[in-house]
Amino acid sequence: MTPRVLIVEDGLGPHPLAATRSFGAAGWHVGIGSPTPGGRAGSSRWAAAWHHVPPAEEDWEAFLAATREAVAEGGYDLVFGADDVEVLALSAGRDTLGALFPYAAHDSVLRAVDKLTLTRAAEAAGLAVPRTTDPAQGPTDLPLPVVVKARVHWTPGQRGVPARLDRSFCATADEVDRAVARIAAAGGAAVVQEVVQGDLMAVTLLLDRSGRRLAVVQQRARRISPYWHNSVLAETVPVDPALAAACEQVLHDLDWWGLANLQFLAPPDGGAPRLIDFNGRFYGSLALAGAAGCDLPVLWARAALDPSTSPGEPLTGTPGVRYQSLEEDLRRAVVERRGGLVRDVTDTLRTARGAVHSTWSADDPRPALRRSRQLLRAETRELARRCARAVLRRRERAAG
Repeated sequence: MTPRVLIVEDGLGPHPLAATRSFGAAGWHVGIGSPTPGGRAGSSRWAAAWHHVPPAEEDWEAFLAATREAVAEGGYDLVFGADDVEVLALSAGRDTLGALFPYAAHDSVLRAVDKLTLTRAAEAAGLAVPRTTDPAQGPTDLPLPVVVKARVHWTPGQRGVPARLDRSFCATADEVDRAVARIAAAGGAAVVQEVVQGDLMAVTLLLDRSGRRLAVVQQRARRISPYWHNSVLAETVPVDPALAAACEQVLHDLDWWGLANLQFLAPPDGGAPRLIDFNGRFYGSLALAGAAGCDLPVLWARAALDPSTSPGEPLTGTPGVRYQSLEEDLRRAVVERRGGLVRDVTDTLRTARGAVHSTWSADDPRPALRRSRQLLRAETRELARRCARAVLRRRERAAG
């Protein structure tokens, strides 16, 4: 019987698309649950069905009800959430879904996505971390500037709040207080961290229910989006055994199993990379792991449905495989203009050859074509706004 998987998402990101392609190519029936049809994953030729699932952050109970209806309609064996809000919402209501939610216990999920408990666990396991304070325990003693982050982006049951609470870089104590208050007003709690610099890199691990390693991939970013601060060009590198072992220890201490993408900043002076983020879900450059020989979504799903399933020896991502988010890399080139606009755009297009992409795929072109139209409309609207503002300024100067 064909296994069936439902991916619940917001319709915006590239990572549900990568997972959809992974499952579809492996022969799975893939359903997409999202607020509106036509997202990147839903546009894939591998998406066999679409179900309306409203945003969890608007109405958690309606989200769960729609997910249950989709599971019943599609006969799904597994349900995955694409981003933190969907993972948290599904985790809290997992007993009502009618399909397997392949995660550790809800308390473990909460500890892992909480930036304070994650940082403390990482530090205990020997990983380098930014110095971190809890403003609930009093004013921070960290030197300014600092960065204020939400401990957890969203809490199940909250309504009418953002699905994600953005970080704030603060240069004064007043700015810190305002950033902490903003997060509190949205129903969250904050942490304050020192600002760290370095090259973005990541270690991705997949563990089975017993905590045994199934796969590991390490990567480094070569170019970063000036908008989203994520990798628009990345490549796999040899796995650092000591770093991977420390990451694995963190997951064991948190009682975590399944997929875990741990992001670091590696200091330019060669010091220990410092942990800055954790994605216990499909993540932006997921397609890179598959191209490097680690089909993480399928491995994860198989291990969840049949704990006796084993790929044998743990898989390790092949070094030297490249990933590119072409449309975002081109947007970066327009802003950064390394060596000039023409040279940067040309280099970006040249780099596209031989890379696995976030959206573009020759055998599944519709998501990229749809995304290109969306970007073109957005850029056209922005150009029109700029022109209108320029005309208004000229008229004001002429009138003055």
